This record gives sequence, structure tokens and C-alpha cells, in this order.
Amino acid sequence: MSGIPVGSPPVPPGRHAAPSGWYADPLDGAQERYWDGWQWARTTRPREGAAPAGPSQPGYPQGQQPDQPQQQGHPPQQGYPPQQGYPAQPGYPAQPGYPAQPGHLPAGYPGQPGGRPGQATFTADGVPLAGWWWRVLAAVVDGFVVGLLVTLATLPLLLPVLERVSAYFAEAVAAAERGLPQPVLDQQSLMSTGDQLLLALASVGLTFVYHAVFLRWRGATPGKLLCSLRVVPVDAGRSPGGLDWRRSLTRALVWAAPGLSLLLGPFQLLDALFPLWQPRRQAIHDLLARTQVVRR
Repeated sequence: MSGIPVGSPPVPPGRHAAPSGWYADPLDGAQERYWDGWQWARTTRPREGAAPAGPSQPGYPQGQQPDQPQQQGHPPQQGYPPQQGYPAQPGYPAQPGYPAQPGHLPAGYPGQPGGRPGQATFTADGVPLAGWWWRVLAAVVDGFVVGLLVTLATLPLLLPVLERVSAYFAEAVAAAERGLPQPVLDQQSLMSTGDQLLLALASVGLTFVYHAVFLRWRGATPGKLLCSLRVVPVDAGRSPGGLDWRRSLTRALVWAAPGLSLLLGPFQLLDALFPLWQPRRQAIHDLLARTQVVRR
């Protein structure tokens, strides 16, 4: 039976559990032991290409001296249990010559649980990427706000339509009471082709301006602000302020253009689903603008 304590004791003060995965066994340098994110499991496996390791100093990772920084790109080695009854906590990787700062994850750090295989969960500078459902919620909020703005801006076009619809229902009720055939509602009588085109252009134009201005000003639309999301340049999650105009206009154009035609509906759906499998969780408009959406 292994000497690793199995169970879920409280984490020692000041220590942070690393993500689940295979790490060097603190009791046997030739083995790897599975860390489930909270405790050591009993499961071990041979460590590939590892030479038999002698005992290391208690409290330090095997094969590493107290003042020797960990090499970037290699998983951190485990120390011996810091005190009786507590499992050793995996160390955080550090930049060459500098210790890793708590709360900041360098490039290459393992993603947190919840990401799909092959998908990043952080930007290169350690900022968590937004989940897909949060992005959907933000888009729904933005859609409601833009819809309200479009309605207010196009009231002169919509009021006559409402009057004609009201008159049609009155005729339909009167015809039903008299046993007469129902009147036919002609789409052209509701709104002319020119008015329909004007309404579509107003919708696309306001959507474009809404997204472009807010992304340039705040780096987020009201929907994203409500959901604590920000749009940042690729792998620059800590960049302050809004996006530059090129990125803002590109994102806004790709997001708004499908409103011009129903034929572009499949593209808009694909754009919305793209973060589900894209390695950096980017939509098509993110790829074209070279942006990512992160949690604030």
C-alpha cells in the first residue's frame, strides 16, 4: 500500500491545488501518480524515460535544489507532504529565473477542468477565456438592446404597418361573424419593397454602429459588460481599454452583415457555433479581427 494519504483533508493554508493530471510520484521518482485536483490517488504508472531517482530533500521537488528554478515547458515535480496528513501540492511553473506569481498563469500552463480536449482555457498571458454559454447570453442581451433601438429609429415605417394589421384583423372578425370568406392579407399592402429594404438597412446599420462604437470605447458591448466579458487582441488578455478601430470595425461588420439577407443565415449560425471547437474559442469574427473574448 502506498504511503500517500488518500482522502480529502483541507488544503493547507497558503497552498493552491494544481489541475488534475499525471505528476511525478513524490515517493518514487521512477513513477507518476495521478492528482485529481484535490488529493493524490492510489493510481500510479511508470514514468517514461526516467532514470531511477534517489531520495530528494524533504519539502523540495525531486531532482531540484531549493534555489533552482523549474524549467519552462515541463510539468512541475511534486514535493513531499508538507505536514502529516496533507498531500503534497503540485508546484506552479515559473518563468526562467523568476518565480511564478500567484494567480498568474504563464503560457503553456495546463487548462482548468471544463475545457474540451485540445481547447485552451486561458490566453497566453493567463486570463481565463469566456465560456460559450456566457457569450450566447451576452449576444441575446445585445440583440434585445439593438432590437429596441431599431424599433425606435424606424417607428415612422412601423406605425402604418401596425394600423394595416389592426384593420385586417377587424375585417377578419367581421367576416367570421357574417359567415363570409376571410380577407387575404397582402404583404405588399403591409409594407412596400422600398420600406422593407430601408428597414433592413436600418437594422444592419445600427447593429454595426452599436458593436463598433462599444468595442472601440469599452472593449465590450453592454451585453458583454453585463456578463463580465471583454474582447481583447489575441493572447493579450490584460490589455487595457477598448480595441483599436481596425479590430472593432472588422468584428462589427462580420457580426452585422448577415442581417442583409436570409441567405447569410447559415453563416451567422456557423459563426456563433465556431467557438465550440476552435482551439482558442474564437468565432469567425474573432479570427478575422484577431481577437478573443475573456472573463473580466
